Amino acid sequence: MKTFLELRTELDEVNFNQDHKKNHVGSAKIKNTEIHYHSERKGSKKIRVFVKPKSAKDYEELGVFKDMNTAKKSAEQFVKLMGEDLDEGVSILKQMIEKVDGPVDLDETETYRRRDGKPIDKDTLKSMERMARDYKIKIKVKGGKVEVSGAKKKMNDFGMIFVGRSRYGDLTTA
Repeated sequence: MKTFLELRTELDEVNFNQDHKKNHVGSAKIKNTEIHYHSERKGSKKIRVFVKPKSAKDYEELGVFKDMNTAKKSAEQFVKLMGEDLDEGVSILKQMIEKVDGPVDLDETETYRRRDGKPIDKDTLKSMERMARDYKIKIKVKGGKVEVSGAKKKMNDFGMIFVGRSRYGDLTTA
């Protein structure tokens, strides 16, 4: 025989699929987030809200609310706070910056050369190309100099390996 506590936890853990068939009241989609409203019991005013963000596989219960209006407001606020549409926000930010400063380029470029002015030897070039591939940055060889472009963090890490090391011919930035 089940205890009262076990029965209560079993009732609280509502299965979305079973509940969807019996008590579905309505559904909506706000900014790539699916929202389903279910009545708690047949004829009840209390509304159980399930949300499924674009990135999630299954529906998650947001909560139980006293009526449909409160449930809708809470669902809209949840989506707003969750910030589901971050890509849209980033693109708007880029557009605003472009209007003020001009085009935005997130990649950085640095040119490396030897301190003594000689061209960089083949072994060093080969190791630089291999490390650039590992760090996922672009590399171009131009007349004894190497031009590397990519994200700032990756560029700093790449530079720490090669700049000032005698085994790589004492490289410096041009």
